Amino acid sequence: MPPPQWNGKTNGFSIASLSLALLCLGGGILSIVFGIIGLVQSRRNGDKRGKVFAIAGLTISGLVLAVIVGAIVVAVVRDAADGPDRDANGAIRGERSISLRELQAGDCAKDLEEQTGNYIDVLPCTSPHSSEVVGVFDLPADTADKAAAADAGCEQRFEQYAGKKREVGDPFIVFTARLEEIGVTGDPGVLCFAHQVTGTVTGSVKR
Repeated sequence: MPPPQWNGKTNGFSIASLSLALLCLGGGILSIVFGIIGLVQSRRNGDKRGKVFAIAGLTISGLVLAVIVGAIVVAVVRDAADGPDRDANGAIRGERSISLRELQAGDCAKDLEEQTGNYIDVLPCTSPHSSEVVGVFDLPADTADKAAAADAGCEQRFEQYAGKKREVGDPFIVFTARLEEIGVTGDPGVLCFAHQVTGTVTGSVKR
């Protein structure tokens, strides 16, 4: 039995495949499925335009998916190459970006004043840095004056961490950062930093 003859209309699946590929930056699985169906039907009934549209849709979607897969592979390989964020003793391994919630006392921030969002650039304290984490804690849910409680908690944790009280003339201040104030909604966490008044420093405030 001969195949059905082309009726002059471009295959709808082929059109849908190309449209999805163009409008949705690749169109994903639907564009590929429609493209395959459109290509088969267009070949069967001699619809040359439908065949071209289907091939174009498949090509665009395939390229976009290849780029996405490639980006994922690169990210995975890079993460594996970087290794874990911390060594066996918990110290930061080289310069990297971690979430604010992952910060621990003893971590050092490259430039605290340049940080935005929920991640922060950290590095070993032996490298020049603007700030050192001296404490991390959560405020109780029923805390009335959260700002005052956070400041008091950070002063206490600085003394415990550094083994001394702050003195007049220290080149740093104790800086308090409440996570809910810097974009982490509802998070009771408080970060305490020994932050250099000017410039950077190497080493630790810890004795």
